[in-house]
Amino acid sequence: MNNELAIRLEQLRSLHAADLLDDDEYAQKLERLRTTYGAAAVDALLGSAVAPTPPPTQQVGGHATVGAAVAGDVRGDMTLFTGEARGNYIAEVIHLYQQAPAAPQADYGAALRRYLKHLYATHASLDLRGIDDRPMDMPLSEIYVSLSLHEPPPDALMGRGGLRGFFEQVRKRFVGPREPVEDEAGAGRSEAVDWTTALRHARLAVVGAPGSGKTTLLHYTAVRLAEVLARDDAALLTALGLADEHHGAPPVPLLLPLRELGGFVSEHECSGREAMGANSQLLLDCLAAYYRRFALELPADFFSRLVETGRALLLLDGLDEVVSREDREFVSAVVRSVATRYPHCRYVVTARVAAYQGDAQIGAGFRICTVADLSTAQQQRFIANWSRSLHRLLHGLRDDDLERAAQCYADDLWEALKLNERVRDLATNPLLLTVVAVIFYNNYVLPEDRAALYEECIEVLLRGGRGKADRAGQRRVNYSGRPELKMGLDPKRELLAAVAYAMHLRGEEGVFLSRNELVRAAAAYLERRVPDAEEAARAFVAELPVHIGLLDEREPDRFRFSHLSFQEFLAARFIAESDRWAELLDRYTESWWREVILLCAGHLSQERCWRFLGQLIERGRTPNERANALTLAAAALTELEKFKGQGPLTARIQHEALTMLEQQPATAVPAAARVQSGAVLAVVGDPRLGVCTLPPPMVEFAGGSFVLGSSAAEATAAGKAYEAYFLKQGDKATAKRARDWPQDEVNDQPVLLRPFALARYPVTNAQYQLFIEAGGYDPTQPWWDAAGRAWLRRNDQATDGLTDWQRRNQKQQPAWWTNPRFGKARPNHPLVGISWYEASAFCAWLTQHLRDGYIYRLPSEAEWEYAARGVLRRPYPWGEETPDGERANFAGTHNGTSAVGCFPLGATPEGILDLAGNVWEWTRSEYRSYPYDPDDGREDSRDPAEKRFTLRGGSWDDQSLSLRAAYRLHNPPDNFDRNVGLRFARQC
Repeated sequence: MNNELAIRLEQLRSLHAADLLDDDEYAQKLERLRTTYGAAAVDALLGSAVAPTPPPTQQVGGHATVGAAVAGDVRGDMTLFTGEARGNYIAEVIHLYQQAPAAPQADYGAALRRYLKHLYATHASLDLRGIDDRPMDMPLSEIYVSLSLHEPPPDALMGRGGLRGFFEQVRKRFVGPREPVEDEAGAGRSEAVDWTTALRHARLAVVGAPGSGKTTLLHYTAVRLAEVLARDDAALLTALGLADEHHGAPPVPLLLPLRELGGFVSEHECSGREAMGANSQLLLDCLAAYYRRFALELPADFFSRLVETGRALLLLDGLDEVVSREDREFVSAVVRSVATRYPHCRYVVTARVAAYQGDAQIGAGFRICTVADLSTAQQQRFIANWSRSLHRLLHGLRDDDLERAAQCYADDLWEALKLNERVRDLATNPLLLTVVAVIFYNNYVLPEDRAALYEECIEVLLRGGRGKADRAGQRRVNYSGRPELKMGLDPKRELLAAVAYAMHLRGEEGVFLSRNELVRAAAAYLERRVPDAEEAARAFVAELPVHIGLLDEREPDRFRFSHLSFQEFLAARFIAESDRWAELLDRYTESWWREVILLCAGHLSQERCWRFLGQLIERGRTPNERANALTLAAAALTELEKFKGQGPLTARIQHEALTMLEQQPATAVPAAARVQSGAVLAVVGDPRLGVCTLPPPMVEFAGGSFVLGSSAAEATAAGKAYEAYFLKQGDKATAKRARDWPQDEVNDQPVLLRPFALARYPVTNAQYQLFIEAGGYDPTQPWWDAAGRAWLRRNDQATDGLTDWQRRNQKQQPAWWTNPRFGKARPNHPLVGISWYEASAFCAWLTQHLRDGYIYRLPSEAEWEYAARGVLRRPYPWGEETPDGERANFAGTHNGTSAVGCFPLGATPEGILDLAGNVWEWTRSEYRSYPYDPDDGREDSRDPAEKRFTLRGGSWDDQSLSLRAAYRLHNPPDNFDRNVGLRFARQC
């Protein structure tokens, strides 16, 4: 056993030394060995650093023998098998085949070797054209950086838009400046985990943005498992997190692009789905058909036997590449059927977040993980790895010379990124960080706007080299398939732009082209330029490996752009150069064309850009259509004004959006259009009085006698509604508790209220920004009382007994303040992420800041409910009607907060807005039972740490039941959330 332990330790050391395990991972693996072999044995070997005795060779299944190889060390050696031998793991798999009741006569060992060698040859390296004229396959293991994933808890995924809500940092890329998403406890309610930790789930759905590394994760896993099987590498299996506690046998990776399953269903006329159903056999048949293309000569039951015995890890890539929603739902149903029928296999499915919605979610115990953006440390690690591999491959450097050159280049690139905000935003995406690194290698400068960056990207990929002006380099640039057909970079780019536009016109189905379709598209461009356009097009298409990374033959006779962004930019360039603006702008309501419109504006010159956007904002007949046009134009301004200067459209867009937001009567404009208009004003400036400025508009109340809460019958009815809701969700335990929730509302005793005034809107981010700029978080300032200062000083990370919702990483700003969805980037949206202490301090500061003779404070619970219900005790601020999307922002409809004042139909008769939905609002009242007595100490702010305070109103992610004006929520004063804000009151 000691020799076995020594082998494993040596393998772990090799992985760690090769940067294939970071320090934390290495420590975790050592702990596992201590648990298995004993701490004394492990530490003794670590201390002595004794090398293991080479393992004895073993005869396996009548074949030759192999020893253990260092785990996954493919540096300079891309050979999977070192000989004709098979080890124990291979023999175990072969034994599974031979045990089949009616196993066909086939050499399963040879077939397995062919399959694993195919996986390895296809996915173990990255082909980086655009760096040098020499062919260069960069080993994936040299540049791979373990990504971070988040595992949202089930409650974070509940409700409409739940997954989108959790996945706030994985939005569609490059729609404007992005702030870093702060890692507050509430920002998803989860901790980041690495890939090997996530793989502990037997069923995993990995959801991420385009280019975020989802496919690379699967390729890396498939390659590593191929190494495990080929080399009997138990240490690597453990490092991957896939060692089975019972017998340690590795699964065989079965890698399949899910677009193949979608196409397979269509090709085999499986449209009669009702009759056929989502049969699990479809996936197995598709696997066999897919790998037949590669002439691997696999036995008929090669895949099915692995699945039936539970020995497979199915790596199912790209649900988003299945074209239609109906097809995605059907493919998901097929995967669900397979997972149900073969429960002992392991499964990983990848998808873009937009594709993994509704019925396209697999369920069946699949755990959702979202891929996080690359952190600063991960970006630096990738750049260092990339630089080291690059200099080794291109310049043949080794040892100290390699480290010095690689470190110098990595430092220079990182400094360039730090100085270039726009490109630094792109660096959080692995695909685009790679392209940025290529461009920097060529130029040692980085362009800022993404239209210019994509232009650079495409030139790099078309050149196939570093752009040297020597004769060989020029021949390569100009060669286009035939000696007589000479096309420089510009004609090639124009041809590909025409192809990209033609593909984009086909919609999502156009992301793949057959060889013949691509030839026809190229011929259409060439027909006026060369005599034999079709033959020239065939030659050009045959030469497409030159353009790998841009438009490439992914599978035999099937082509697509390597990233949708390239297709979108080239389509935009085609429109920009041909002045066919109208046919593009007519598609402004179609999300498929959104990026093309933005990139077209970016590619145009300054004067033409403003004309183009001017035509855009003239589009639309209905309020919703007009709002869509304004939203798109505002997004373009956000991105372009830094590079094209202040244009003439901002004031015009602002006027149009403001007019739509404030138009009367309340029914004149749908709430959805008002919400979009509010989002536009967040970009171009919201001029409404008291929204982004102080003082705010206040609504006065005369006060008087008022009965809070609900009658016993009303509370019982509300409890039954809660119970029915949670039963419908399948949550019987919560349903039973929820039935009694409204009982704390029961009251029949009046309370006498003095005259007071309440703010028309919740406090906005812009108003709170004034507080921060005035030194709001300085604990020496008089607006902080002793309890608030104690909270500021408290180290939440070192304080025991706190929940995630009480534990703040920093206290110089609200939680989510730098989050682009909730924070300061949306100045006219309600503030969120504050504690009761911060809310109280803001009110005290406002009193000193305005000096208008009033004392501003949080409303009491009685004042808040009186304002919301009036003397008639309305069930909702607007009256009797049940909540809907025209009256309030709730149930995740808008995937976050909305600008204040977007729901005039939800206003009180006095004109107070957003009292239901959008954000919960702190009150100054301690949570106590009714009847409400303002003199019993519940409105006494002393010793707040020992109390719980009421919140009112419901929020953007609550169900309609929580919008009742009598509903009471209560939290400790240090609680914070992305749906909690404040509205202030003053005494009249």
